[in-house]
Amino acid sequence: SPHHGFAAYHTYLEKVFQADAVLHFGTHGSLEFMPGKQVGMAGTCYPDRLINSMPNLYYYAANNPSEATIAKRRSYAATISYLTPPAENAGLYKGLKELGELVSSYKGLRENEARGPSIVNSIVAAAYTCNLDKDITDLPAEDADA
Repeated sequence: SPHHGFAAYHTYLEKVFQADAVLHFGTHGSLEFMPGKQVGMAGTCYPDRLINSMPNLYYYAANNPSEATIAKRRSYAATISYLTPPAENAGLYKGLKELGELVSSYKGLRENEARGPSIVNSIVAAAYTCNLDKDITDLPAEDADA
């Protein structure tokens, strides 16, 4: 059975607040997973008792149709599907990207290579540009020779 607070919330929405509808956002709602029959809800099933006669609008990701079907079937939801935005790696902003490339260049150096000190100086300068001196207390001064 639902927690008394959950049941009270749905009662409050309908009887006290007199909501015109319930809006659910996201997936994995609690209402449609309450105990009761899987199909053909009856007045004794908790989803039916909780939602009662309030319209139930459910914003559901289009890539999850199986759970949207459960919400329709068990809580009388009118589902409104949306496409999730494509995800992309954010990467580093310009200063940190350049610093990462400098560190990679330094790591790829061979012993006794003359470019070493100039790359180290560039790394230190880039670290200051990225304000890393606020986090790294023993960062060498920019004008110090490597």
